[in-house]
Amino acid sequence: MPSRRRWLGAGVAALTMAAVGAAAFFINVGAQREVRPVSLANCDQAQFGAPLGPLDPPASLRHYAKEPAFTINTQRLYQATITVPEGEIVVCLVPDWAPTTVNVFVTLVRNGYFDGLKWARDPSTAPGGPVIQGGSPNDNLTGGPGFQFKNEKVVSPAYSGGAYQPGAVAMANAGANTNGSQFFVTLSKFTLPPDYNLFGEVVSGLQVAQRVKRGDPMRITVREQLP
Repeated sequence: MPSRRRWLGAGVAALTMAAVGAAAFFINVGAQREVRPVSLANCDQAQFGAPLGPLDPPASLRHYAKEPAFTINTQRLYQATITVPEGEIVVCLVPDWAPTTVNVFVTLVRNGYFDGLKWARDPSTAPGGPVIQGGSPNDNLTGGPGFQFKNEKVVSPAYSGGAYQPGAVAMANAGANTNGSQFFVTLSKFTLPPDYNLFGEVVSGLQVAQRVKRGDPMRITVREQLP
């Protein structure tokens, strides 16, 4: 772990997030903000096509010169399947919640960015917390895809009462507008301010996610909702 750290007060749950650069930080979980809930994830009621293939992939698999172009259909849901040694975690991606984040995540998945990367965080990773985190090209809590993108207001019902609810899928960051490729999945209710783009929800396989260990590899595919 890098030596540059920002610690929280005693007894407060925290989540380690990574910047696109080399530093990893601890989150300030003090302030709470009011959020506006929107539609629930309903991928279980949708039909999806075949896994989406590459889309304008970069010359280097894990380095993008800039944020990918916006190509998703915001009127459709997306279904991501995260395969780990323990099984499959199926996530409903909801553009209504965070369109930019869903677009970036879908593009990275389509181009194989996450395939072979290792989870960098499980509940045993200091300072603890019911979460797994992955997406670092360095297989730790640092690094990103070569670009950063903006924060989006958390409007999902998977955030309520000042906490990310079990199965929430959100972006890790090292401060406002430093989102890249690292994301986390909450394994149970996790008290945090709504500073992390919440763009999806686990619809099956949460028990699988609870067995994921730091160092486990991942592979992700994504499908688009059929008209």
